[in-house]
Amino acid sequence: MLSQIIVYLSLLCQVVATGYAISLVKKTKFNVSWIMFSSGFSLVALYRVFELFPLTGPLADEKFYLAKIWLSLIISLVFTVGIFYTRKLFQFLNRLEKIRDETEKRVLSAVIRTEEQERQRFAKELHDGIGPLLSVAKMLLSGLDTLPADSVNEKLKLNLQQVVDEAIDSVREISTNISPHVLNDFGLKEAISSFIKKLRAAEGIDIHFRANIERRRFSYNVEVIMYRVICELINNTIRHAGASTIRMHLHWENDLLQLDYEDNGRGFELSRAIGEGGMGIRNMQYRLKSGNGDILFTGKPGQGMQARAYINAK
Repeated sequence: MLSQIIVYLSLLCQVVATGYAISLVKKTKFNVSWIMFSSGFSLVALYRVFELFPLTGPLADEKFYLAKIWLSLIISLVFTVGIFYTRKLFQFLNRLEKIRDETEKRVLSAVIRTEEQERQRFAKELHDGIGPLLSVAKMLLSGLDTLPADSVNEKLKLNLQQVVDEAIDSVREISTNISPHVLNDFGLKEAISSFIKKLRAAEGIDIHFRANIERRRFSYNVEVIMYRVICELINNTIRHAGASTIRMHLHWENDLLQLDYEDNGRGFELSRAIGEGGMGIRNMQYRLKSGNGDILFTGKPGQGMQARAYINAK
């Protein structure tokens, strides 16, 4: 009696385990190893049914005995195949882990490179912009009251004031490049328009910009990321493409902020640019992916460049 109860309990546990295993097949996306294990559980449950025959009926004849032997062999084969595919699954997970580690290293390298480039640019702007102005101011100060003519001193004072004003403007421009106040105060569209106006006057390039966001505000990260990407694209076009025209369309739809960008420059090979680390492509990708976005490039040498950048603006 006790042995019969134990077999029934074993069968019940096996049926429950089988049902749960089968219910997880879809969640595992029909993984072969899990299908094998589920099949093995089902066959083990069937084997338990065969074991009940000697307890609930007459002794099993030779056919039942052979059936149990074959069923045991099939169960062993199913679990063996399942373990084999599980081994392959772990190998795949190991490869995936290595890829993830390599990706993290590349991302970290991109972050470090971006920070270093920003430091170098900041140092260059201070050295080339503020340094000479302060040197001139110091020279003018040393010349004050050393010359007898008051008119000369007044002229030195006037020049000193102009130098100080220019230094203040330079500091303001550097501060704007680091953290654009227009972006913080008026939003993405106004910040981009302000950046374009400065470039038109300085670079003489024809930039066409249109947007449907008007004065709509997004989160700080979204606005900063898209602003930096646009600035990077324009600067790359000016420095590398030799283009005369840039066209940009920034539009917001279904919680997605998207930029369509193109220039009529010399173009480039995307694989070569990424391999050489040029044009800040990885830096732009890193920025956008941090906001669940990305940037895609098209174009060939001599045929200009097109890019589509997007970011989740929800």
